[in-house]
Amino acid sequence: MTDEHAAWVLPLSGLVCWVSCHTTFGLLKQARESTGWAATAWLVATGSAAGAGIWSTHFIAMLGYNPPVAIGYDLRLTLASLGVAIAAASGAATLIRAAAGPATIIAGAIVLTAGIAAMHFAGMAGVRIPGLFVWDERLVAAALVSGAVLTCAALFVFLHRIGRYPRAIAATLLTGAIGSLHFLSMAAARAAPDPSMAVPDDGLARGALAAGIAAVMLAILAFSALTLFADHLRRANRALASHGAALRDSEERLALALDAGSDGLWDWNIDTGHVWLSDRCSTMLGYGPGELEGHVRTWRRLIHPDDEAKALDTLDAHLGGRSPVYEFEHRLRRKDGGWSWVLARGKVVQRDPLGRPGRMVGTHIDIGARKIAEEQIAHMARHDGLTGLANRTCFHDLLRRALQEVADDGGACALMCLDLDRFKIVNDTAGHMAGDELLRLVAARIAACIHPTDTVARLGGDEFAVLVKSHPTDEYLANLARMFIAAVGQPFVFDGQMIEIGLSVGIACAPQHGLAEQLLFSRADRALYRAKAEGRNNYRFFDTAMDAAIIQRHELERDLRKAFLGGGLQLHYQPQVRAHTGELVGFEALLRWSHAERGIIPPGEFIPLAEETGLIAQLGEWVLRTACAEATRWARPLKVAVNLSPREFQQDDLPELILGILSETGLPPERLEIEITETAIFADTNRALLVVRRLKEAGISLAMDDFGTGHASLATLQSFPFDKIKIDQSFVGQIEVNPQAAVIVRAVLGLGRSLGIRVVAEGVETMDQMRFLVAEQCEELQGHLFGRPQPIESFADAIAGAEVSRAAASAPNVVRMAFAS
Repeated sequence: MTDEHAAWVLPLSGLVCWVSCHTTFGLLKQARESTGWAATAWLVATGSAAGAGIWSTHFIAMLGYNPPVAIGYDLRLTLASLGVAIAAASGAATLIRAAAGPATIIAGAIVLTAGIAAMHFAGMAGVRIPGLFVWDERLVAAALVSGAVLTCAALFVFLHRIGRYPRAIAATLLTGAIGSLHFLSMAAARAAPDPSMAVPDDGLARGALAAGIAAVMLAILAFSALTLFADHLRRANRALASHGAALRDSEERLALALDAGSDGLWDWNIDTGHVWLSDRCSTMLGYGPGELEGHVRTWRRLIHPDDEAKALDTLDAHLGGRSPVYEFEHRLRRKDGGWSWVLARGKVVQRDPLGRPGRMVGTHIDIGARKIAEEQIAHMARHDGLTGLANRTCFHDLLRRALQEVADDGGACALMCLDLDRFKIVNDTAGHMAGDELLRLVAARIAACIHPTDTVARLGGDEFAVLVKSHPTDEYLANLARMFIAAVGQPFVFDGQMIEIGLSVGIACAPQHGLAEQLLFSRADRALYRAKAEGRNNYRFFDTAMDAAIIQRHELERDLRKAFLGGGLQLHYQPQVRAHTGELVGFEALLRWSHAERGIIPPGEFIPLAEETGLIAQLGEWVLRTACAEATRWARPLKVAVNLSPREFQQDDLPELILGILSETGLPPERLEIEITETAIFADTNRALLVVRRLKEAGISLAMDDFGTGHASLATLQSFPFDKIKIDQSFVGQIEVNPQAAVIVRAVLGLGRSLGIRVVAEGVETMDQMRFLVAEQCEELQGHLFGRPQPIESFADAIAGAEVSRAAASAPNVVRMAFAS
């Protein structure tokens, strides 16, 4: 090989072979991507380029082969070898185009390798020397194996696109296959001279062979140029197709966006009045695509009459250059006759040389959902979330406007303040869910009574207000108040439970009761307060006397505080006796107030005032401390009873406060009796039960005051460990004249005996009352018959063991009134 080949052969043949292989794979790619006759043409080009490359590689190498004998080439066999190479390459290309599986790759590699070998040995058969070629079979086998392996690898890389440059890698591997097969085969050949054999004169000379190789190389270069052109054309077509597809996708996306979005496009030729409308412009109003006439008069015909003037003014401002853009919210008529809210935006995009607008484009955006949301938010801001009525803010605005109209134009209006009676009891007993449902039903009943021009509002809690503008006469307002009371007084049913409540109404009228909002409200509230004070479930008009009552109330509150701080309050005591023996068992401590100017103020007047102002807690603590301190100085260890108001009973530290006072004054717990009413218990039943049990554990006696006047006395007695029941004086005072009162008192006494609870009768004033109670086995008595409430000093003799009162002393042996010493 090294002795008989020129040095320039290897690089030149390798270069020619690589170029042809690279061209072959480019043509094969075109064949695989084409169909029909185009695919056949590309297959023919592929086989031709591959065969020419193989043949050129072989004969370029043969031009550099210089054996030690004369050499020539047979024309027919030389051309035949070219045909064999082209045929084999075409067959392999046809196989590979059809599929790319492992079996196809191997079959194509075998066909192509066989074609290379056939071309080589056919070409060697056409070499004419004065002798014979002798072959080394082992090297020939090695040439075939190496060629097949490298060819298979080249096809695999090309078909599976391995690496960054698969065509270049595949061309390199195929060049190696052709080169290894050629040069190993040449290495296997030995020229054996035979003088008897001569080179034929009609053989192909080296010059002619070189010319033929040059022609084949030009063909290869032509195929290479064709490949490059096809690649560029394919890339250009692909780019164009990609661009076209992207453009189509973009157009489709734009069309979808316009159809699916809320924007409708319009283009207005101002000179002609013609308007191009997108399909969305039509469909958002319920029309089909193209159904709306494309003219500016169409828009003017569809616009809401209330919006037309302002819409045209806004448009003129933009066309005249006074506004940079046109933007306006208005309503357009739908095909079904309804109205749709749209946001119109537009801008002049074209003007003539004189600056006059010629073309304007813009959008219509459907803002119906936003308008609904805005209306809902506005409604929520001005209406009560529970009942749907106007809220406090909205009502005050309406009242302020109504009063301004009365002040400016005359006329009248009225304010009615409504407050539910016994609503807190419903909330505490039936629960807040029942309370909420009750408020909704009450709101519906009140709203059903009013005129459409009037307004009802929920101010908060169980407070309602009505603004009456329709017929603000006294007669109409009185009838309306009675309608409210009757409607609310009808029973409510919740969760199978019957609930009954009442309603109190206060009325103030404008202008006679004032034109200032706060003044009218305060006067309606005063009328409401009067209605509640006079028995509830009632209505009252404001009158000037109520102002005087309010002023008097404020003065009384001021004087009460002064009296408390200045020592103007004192305790009086009323005796409690054992019915059958007349024995003095204790005193009830009662708070009294002697006013410097008004004289004695009844407890029923100043105790509620103290509860409303919050002074009751301080008063109650003073009463308890003073009573305990005085009881420790009595000659005998008698009991002292002290009332606790509902407000006092709600104090968190009540047990600690009472026990602290007992410890401070030194009074034994068993001498103290705490009297409470059912109202104090109902405020918080669970907490009240804990407080009562704590006091009982400390040894303090407990009495239920005013028994029979509450709402659930039997249930209360069952749950709470009371030591005494005090029959309210309203029953005791009627037992002589009212048989029903006597039956009630007798029933309560029997109930006490059954439960093992002592019973005290309050308000005993006559001997007949005492005889009845003694006969019915009442255990303890209290009332004016045994002594009116007096300072404790007035009972010094009784405490020491003397008589309680002359009236009792003169009783004919009914009961011994002398007190045990």
